[in-house]
Amino acid sequence: MYLTGSRTARRIQEARSTREKVPFNVKMLGTVSLLTDVSSEMLVAVVGYYLLNVLHETPAAIGFLDGLYNGIPALLAIPAAYLADRWQRRKLLAGLGYGASAATKLGFPLVGTSFGGLSGLLSADRFGKGMRSAPRDALISLSTPPAIMGRSFGVHRMLDNVGAALGPLIASVVLLWTTKLGTDRKAFDALFIIAFCIAAIGLVVFCLYVTDRREDLRERSQVSLGAALGLLKQAWFLRTGIAVALLGLAWVSDLFVYLTLAHRMQLSASQYALLATGTMVTFVVLAVPVGRLADRVGRWQVFVAGHLLLVVAYVLLATKVADAVLVVAALVLPGVAYAATDGVLMAYCGPRIPSALRTSGLAVMQSIGAIAGFVSSLAFGTAWSHGDPRTVMLWFAGAMAVAITVSTLLVSPWKDRVDG
Repeated sequence: MYLTGSRTARRIQEARSTREKVPFNVKMLGTVSLLTDVSSEMLVAVVGYYLLNVLHETPAAIGFLDGLYNGIPALLAIPAAYLADRWQRRKLLAGLGYGASAATKLGFPLVGTSFGGLSGLLSADRFGKGMRSAPRDALISLSTPPAIMGRSFGVHRMLDNVGAALGPLIASVVLLWTTKLGTDRKAFDALFIIAFCIAAIGLVVFCLYVTDRREDLRERSQVSLGAALGLLKQAWFLRTGIAVALLGLAWVSDLFVYLTLAHRMQLSASQYALLATGTMVTFVVLAVPVGRLADRVGRWQVFVAGHLLLVVAYVLLATKVADAVLVVAALVLPGVAYAATDGVLMAYCGPRIPSALRTSGLAVMQSIGAIAGFVSSLAFGTAWSHGDPRTVMLWFAGAMAVAITVSTLLVSPWKDRVDG
């Protein structure tokens, strides 16, 4: 009787969740992320190739910059999230982050080919991301009914990555068109200005159409940095954080995946610039259905499955296979992995964190992943400087397999259903 009633209640809940609509606030946040990512990816699509083949930087230096690019958000994520929770001004903090990223685009024409200048501007852009990511994810979480949390994050990530897919395409068209009108430097200056304009439009959309979400004022007394870090005392949060760290240490940055593919297939700069589009198109197509799947079968299970695909991808990139298989390994499998991990992790953690600490809690989890990503990029670049990238890729495949095994033992996936 009890089991039958439970199954019936679950079916009713699932039927209701399929009729729930993704909130307007989430769609607008996704639109802002789309425009911001178009702007950012127009610039970063060729950075790895440019540093390695034009400026002739070492893989170790590129790994440091890539790690810095991905790790810097961790420096601001927790303080920004704390202020957003404490002041109940999540929109303000996220808006400042979007504004900072837009403003950096105007600095690129001034630094030219300076490695230090490029590093500084890319770092400033990442400071903007660190300031906005956790408040934005908290706005998504607080705007969404628990039953469709995975779908809402999937919709946001889908729109976000439509921008990431369009950015390299637009950059290729702009450079192809503007190079005919003058020098390469003028072409890139035009690219920077267009990127700034697109980011500015995104900021306008954010200011006009995104609404803030606040909790009862009495809950502010619960908000402090100590309370946010105190989440690590909760067994589920600590185990999840350790798992995220281990998986992040074994995750190879897209930059090195693409450079490995370019190394093996002898790609030109223009071909390299379009690689990110393949990954992002895969992500866009699968983000929403994978989010729905995570809501139904369990978010942690889907999260781990995404990392299993990366093991397959890394092994293929390290072995002798046909070029078509290499392309699938470098572009399609990571795209599926992103769909299964990015928003899904936030959807898994969000409902478990008290609403008053939602932003700070998500920021702590994001920071753990970002710091692990910094170490991973630095390690991969350093290892490549002393060996063959295919060998290093195989090492990371083994490390990911070990990380998945340990993570599966750490986290109890069957408890995922309590997320609603």
